[in-house]
Amino acid sequence: MWLAGERIGGQIVDQVFTIFLARLLLPRDFGLLAMAAIFTTLLRVFSTIGLGAAIIQRAKIDDEYLDTAFWANLGLGVALFAITAVSGEIFGRFMGDPAVGVILLILSTRFMITAGSEAQRSLVSRQMDYRSLSLRSVKSRLIGGFVGVGMAYAGMGYWSLVGQTMATTLSGSYLLYVATGWRPKWRFSWRKFRDQWSFGAPLLLSRMFGYAIRNTDNLLVGRYLGSTALGFYALGYTLFLVPLQDVGLIVNRVMFSALSRVQEDRERLRRGFLQGTQYVTLGVLPVMVGMALVAAPALELVFGRKWLPAAPVVSVLALAGFLQLMTTLGPSGLNAAGRTDLNLRWTMISSLLYLPAFAVGLRWGIVGVATGYLGATIVMVPVQFRYISSILHVRAAEMWAAVRPGVIGSVLMAAAVAPAAWALRTSHAPAVVELAVAVPLGVAVYGAVIWLIHRRVIFDLMTLLRQSVRVGRGRRLGEAGEG
Repeated sequence: MWLAGERIGGQIVDQVFTIFLARLLLPRDFGLLAMAAIFTTLLRVFSTIGLGAAIIQRAKIDDEYLDTAFWANLGLGVALFAITAVSGEIFGRFMGDPAVGVILLILSTRFMITAGSEAQRSLVSRQMDYRSLSLRSVKSRLIGGFVGVGMAYAGMGYWSLVGQTMATTLSGSYLLYVATGWRPKWRFSWRKFRDQWSFGAPLLLSRMFGYAIRNTDNLLVGRYLGSTALGFYALGYTLFLVPLQDVGLIVNRVMFSALSRVQEDRERLRRGFLQGTQYVTLGVLPVMVGMALVAAPALELVFGRKWLPAAPVVSVLALAGFLQLMTTLGPSGLNAAGRTDLNLRWTMISSLLYLPAFAVGLRWGIVGVATGYLGATIVMVPVQFRYISSILHVRAAEMWAAVRPGVIGSVLMAAAVAPAAWALRTSHAPAVVELAVAVPLGVAVYGAVIWLIHRRVIFDLMTLLRQSVRVGRGRRLGEAGEG
């Protein structure tokens, strides 16, 4: 619940500041930062080499284990800073804009900043003290947002986006470092480093392939279609990721920490995966469908007409997200079971599908690239389910039973909203009118379908929430008594 609060609050903060920045800045400004992010995101794949995940998953750790992870991460952060500082100018010339190299030089300092707080972050996640993580994350986003908007008002262009990123990183790491109370000592154990590396190496390779999937489309669009096209594509991709991050990543983070504690009980892993999948799809599938239906009026109303070329990208990627939600919790189950090797195979096969799809779709512009993403997703979801089934022993009938409420409700919602939205659009109704009709209609239809056909799921969710509130209160009282 705390992570949900963080994601909701954080996204509200981010979207509010993005609205201000989108109206103050040009698409090229966002495109330049997206170009720089291609390189920094590549190196960030190596920033923890999976050591933080080992802290969370291992049954027993001690202070020396944490010290080893801290110094290994910090040394790697310094190395990544040096690599970026040296290579930034070359990458800027490759992308066709020298400003990218200068942006990279500034952003590269984030590697050292985040490396210095990674062990603390993993320790808090292991303890499932998400309250500390959530509050400090929202605070750091507020600080970064005000810095970015202030710089934009001062006419600093794309540097306002750089300032926002740096202020968020600095404040977040500082707040987390102060909150944990743990401080590293001057010690390092090669034996414990090898244990961390044995678990983290497959995760590192998985992140490398995941990076290629997430950024090759940006690289191709920026290189061959230009920074303005990349600005449109990047905004559409960001909006597509919001629902997945808001729910899917929240549940993944909690499931990995919680299921690691019961990793020997495969029946509990199986039940947890199915229940988590049911609630994630129940809440997010209609959001994905809604985004696909009203992307154009929403972009026009919120960001302005200049961002309308991003609307088809949002619609296509939202449909891909609809499919990805079926298996979005799979990596947590595999990692908690200690099968990071299967997670690696998952991402390797994904890269073999997505990367050629991006290259083929580039011929038809940013919408073609997004369509390539959708096509690869259609092929990949059954492959992903096969890995989930082999480890968690989830049958296809059980998976369908879990996702059925969200799928049926979303399909019937689309059947009601699509004709209304089309009629309003063809009559040239204002964007605010189209949204005022489509959104309430979609909510009403989806809610009615779930209540009439799958009411039991709602009752089960309410029971689960009541139980979690009681457990949370008990933990806080216990902590107060111990104090």
